[in-house]
Amino acid sequence: MVNLGENKAEKERIIFQLFVKVAHLPVIPDSIRSEPPPAPDISCEITGRGSVAFELVEIVTPALMQVTESGQMLRKAFKTACERHPEIATRFHDAFIYIGFRSHAPIQQCLSVVTEVVDVLLKHPETSLKYIRVPHKLQKILGTISVERGVSNGPVFEVTDMTKVTDDEIFEQIGKKYEKTYSSDRPIELLAYYITQPSPDSFDWQSGFHDYVLKNFSRGPFKRIWVYDHCMKSITYIHPDPDKESRT
Repeated sequence: MVNLGENKAEKERIIFQLFVKVAHLPVIPDSIRSEPPPAPDISCEITGRGSVAFELVEIVTPALMQVTESGQMLRKAFKTACERHPEIATRFHDAFIYIGFRSHAPIQQCLSVVTEVVDVLLKHPETSLKYIRVPHKLQKILGTISVERGVSNGPVFEVTDMTKVTDDEIFEQIGKKYEKTYSSDRPIELLAYYITQPSPDSFDWQSGFHDYVLKNFSRGPFKRIWVYDHCMKSITYIHPDPDKESRT
């Protein structure tokens, strides 16, 4: 079982695999590699395109980045609870399990329901996928449980805070990637992703954000910008769109 908080490279490879599945990119699975700085985070081979590098950035609020210790505690608690039930490792060996806690729930309350969440998982078969119903008695603390298949060394737990990210944080965190210097002989694409927190409901990707990308695109190292929302299992934004490029 992998703890996403313990190994940055492992976390990035898992997130990239989830992104590839949603984006329907023809990435050769065995080609995915973590790269050391100053290279971008991930290199891979894409059928029909050859070698491509990806720099990853998670969009989170500064407040959440300050409570990573709580997230580590919760991930370790899930790991310990699952070790008491070997059948969890069998049923969810290829699973990314997403646990979304309410933003107001204190850490001790969250820790107190870990065993009950594992009991919920035990009631589901190896084919379980997508959203699992949160029992009524846990709904004041827990917002969502979802299962995504297709990762290696599962089960992988990601513990999330349901607080929304604000618009300013999106620009700030992506802007920092524009300022970095990369070393790569491959074309570089930027993958911004939401996984620890949901993306903002009201954010206009096709207006304000698109204008920001167009303004900065020529000065940056990136040949393409992606925004992946794991909560919604969707590609929220892409520029330039590879499907449109293939038709021109």
